[in-house]
Amino acid sequence: MTPCLRRLGALALGVALAACSTNPMTGRSQLSLLPESQVIAQGRQAYAAELKPWQAKGKINNDPALKARVDAITDRLIEQAIRYRPDTRGWNWQVAVIDAPKTLNAFCLPGGRMAIYSGLVTKIEASDDEIAQVMAHEIGHALANHGAEKMSVGMMSDILVAAVAGGNRGYQQVGDLAALLAWQLPNSRGAEREADRIGIEIAARAGYDPDAAVSLWKKMQAEGGDRGSSLLSTHPAPAERMTELAQLVPAMRPLYAEARASPPSAFTRLPVNARDITPGSELTPPVALKPLTLLSPALEQFKRGEALLPCDDCALGFQLRQGKLRALHAEGDWEALAREVLDVGYTRDIAWYYLGAAAEGLGHAAAARRYYAQAASLARFRETRCQGVLLDLCGGITLPEAAREGLKRLGDD
Repeated sequence: MTPCLRRLGALALGVALAACSTNPMTGRSQLSLLPESQVIAQGRQAYAAELKPWQAKGKINNDPALKARVDAITDRLIEQAIRYRPDTRGWNWQVAVIDAPKTLNAFCLPGGRMAIYSGLVTKIEASDDEIAQVMAHEIGHALANHGAEKMSVGMMSDILVAAVAGGNRGYQQVGDLAALLAWQLPNSRGAEREADRIGIEIAARAGYDPDAAVSLWKKMQAEGGDRGSSLLSTHPAPAERMTELAQLVPAMRPLYAEARASPPSAFTRLPVNARDITPGSELTPPVALKPLTLLSPALEQFKRGEALLPCDDCALGFQLRQGKLRALHAEGDWEALAREVLDVGYTRDIAWYYLGAAAEGLGHAAAARRYYAQAASLARFRETRCQGVLLDLCGGITLPEAAREGLKRLGDD
């Protein structure tokens, strides 16, 4: 490797480490070179620029009935979004209906500024449930700070090209172009999957049928096909995606049923919700409530004693989270500990022990007994125990003794 490439690699690693943040919705590590407040301010400018030509043509909110329909849907979605991120109650939530009958598209910018093009409603004859799925998906992108992540990718490319260019303006222009393209390109597949996951749950809690997430994309594919549409160009909807959404539907149905039985409140547009967010501004949740976390089917299985840890070769992933796992265990943050272990899926004795401790801490005695027993059993074999010749993943916990102590505390079934 040349000295130049070594310097470039060191620069990229240094920038990435310095800019690593936690996704506020999923807990995933994400690249973020900009504070969310700055991205929101830039989103405000982008929103005005997008709407300006449509306003000049009289194409904004000129159908009162459609505008009222979209407002009613998005108000219910916003109220649920705020339950997950209470700080967003201070966002300038608003939605514009753009009169563009041939355009199938919608968006939500950082800070809560949204728009939907009329073609997305009229061209595919979208139901309220389907409109809710689209808008909840777009809200999911904003809640998960995907805008800052995408902009950061563009900035990173610019930084790297500038380092290679060494002040050469020709190379620098290539870097500028790379950054621009990174902002304009669709979200990554991972970001799309996150927005799907967030959106379907928010919509269910707002009282919208989760099955509409699948029917919507079927309509979109039938309408777009190979000709493409604005929404399909930035939100690819392959069969795999619809399969993933369909797999989420059963877990969402109880939330939907609960919302239908006790209709949730709609967002109230108080003065605090009608202000611009400027860089550096501080937002304080109006009430000190613990935010909702996304429902996890794997977590529900865990509580029933049916957790699955299928990964035999995830030692590196488990090692990278070892410090966090140890801290969660010490702090007694049992649900977070279980989520982390299930996310890695490493099938070793220490992982099962952590699940046993989490289940015990949460009061699921039967599940805890099963996990402790599994940990004690696996600790007997070199291939499945955390203490190896070269690698110690036990986090200071002595197995199988600790698992046996857990079983002794819980007693017999």
